[in-house]
Amino acid sequence: MRATSVTIIGAGCAGLSLAAELSKIENSKVKLLGRPSPAETTPHVWGFWRMDWLEEPTHQSRASWSKWEFLAPDSAVVRQESTTHSYHALLSTDWLGACRRKAQTTQFEQIDVDGPNLPADEDTEFVFDSRPPELDEPFMKQHFLGWEIKTKTPAFDPSVVRLMDFTTDQSRGIHFIYLLPFDAHTALVESTMFSFTTEPNSWYEDAITAYLSDQLGVTSFNVQRTEKGCIPMAFPDRPHSRYHAIGGNSGAVRASSGYAFTFIQKQIKQIARAIATRADTQSTIAVRRPHRTLDRMMDAVFLDVLARAPKRAPSLFMKLARALRGDELARFMSGTAGSAIIIKIIFAMPKGLFFYSAVRCCANAIKSCLAMPLKGQIK
Repeated sequence: MRATSVTIIGAGCAGLSLAAELSKIENSKVKLLGRPSPAETTPHVWGFWRMDWLEEPTHQSRASWSKWEFLAPDSAVVRQESTTHSYHALLSTDWLGACRRKAQTTQFEQIDVDGPNLPADEDTEFVFDSRPPELDEPFMKQHFLGWEIKTKTPAFDPSVVRLMDFTTDQSRGIHFIYLLPFDAHTALVESTMFSFTTEPNSWYEDAITAYLSDQLGVTSFNVQRTEKGCIPMAFPDRPHSRYHAIGGNSGAVRASSGYAFTFIQKQIKQIARAIATRADTQSTIAVRRPHRTLDRMMDAVFLDVLARAPKRAPSLFMKLARALRGDELARFMSGTAGSAIIIKIIFAMPKGLFFYSAVRCCANAIKSCLAMPLKGQIK
């Protein structure tokens, strides 16, 4: 049997996940181009709801919860529960390490090179590019800094995740606390913002310190480690490249939420399945975005609303939480919501505010289509 030869550019979540998945294909040969991701040696928490295509990361997760909650600026609480789609926290070091070990069970080679034009072997059948996309400013970002802390006295309820707590300073943009309690003494507490500009580290740190003191009565704690990140809340154009874009480079990040891991894994499994089941070695494959067109349209409208009316964001997220049950929210956030869930969300949102943004998004889409050159047109 002829080997399936694949080159992957980028050694982050998408690149290593694909290398691991391809190791399940008999006689596969994988070359990984790029330096190891910092997330492979420095732990970051990746959150996701349990879904059918996430059984492996589900079993590797550090912690899971069947309950989660949202807090409004006035401290009103919406709590949800799901026994089917639990929420999981996975350490990047655990996942990427496991992926590397799986990849190394087959013909696997990593070359620590970087640059805009990384060469692939001439006999490579498929080249996948997982490097981050290039986006034109301005665009909204999800930016955050988090501390994993340990307290001497019990301070957290380890049975409930706080997905969004808006009892925070809203003067600089859409701001909330994301809190994952690993036990009564240990939690990851992140100060998270949706805005067009990032803040200095001290701003997030002061926000966490104030939150712990004002909301939880915690003034004494030890910082075990720090996480920091910035995720584009935008829609990258399809790269002008002869390579197959995957991961964030292909738009796998959910623009309205920043969730990426679940969608990357869905895309990776689709690619590996397409390679394994192709009719012959000359067959090509199609790499699809892991988001439905309807979800992308809804995200575009929602992001336009957030950009125009950021002060209404806490109210909008609370309306979303109140409109759905736990299973329904998990499915919506994971891209598997059916029409009944979509209708619930639409009816829960302010009609005028969203209708105006929908019209704006449609107009922008038409402009983009008109600006594209016709097939065969000389530019």
